[in-house]
Amino acid sequence: MSQYQTAGTNARWRLFTLLAAQGVPTSEADDLVATLEAGAVAGAQSEVVELDGMAPASWGSLFADGWDEGVTAVSEALVGIADGGRQGPLNWPYILRM
Repeated sequence: MSQYQTAGTNARWRLFTLLAAQGVPTSEADDLVATLEAGAVAGAQSEVVELDGMAPASWGSLFADGWDEGVTAVSEALVGIADGGRQGPLNWPYILRM
């Protein structure tokens, strides 16, 4: 587990604790956290999309085509994860189906 995964997990549990202390029902807390996670993944997707067409020209057109295909594949995977995040934390089965 990376430092970001650990920090994210710790923040997630802290947020659930704070929401529970304020009387927020578990299902509502789940929805709120899933929405936050989906927004974070969507933000990453918007960064990836900006890489389309930015392959180093000196590497040739075949490399550029592969670069753009990779950008598209990653972007689509992130959209799927963000969409699936509404059903639970980072919809990993979506990735496995790719």
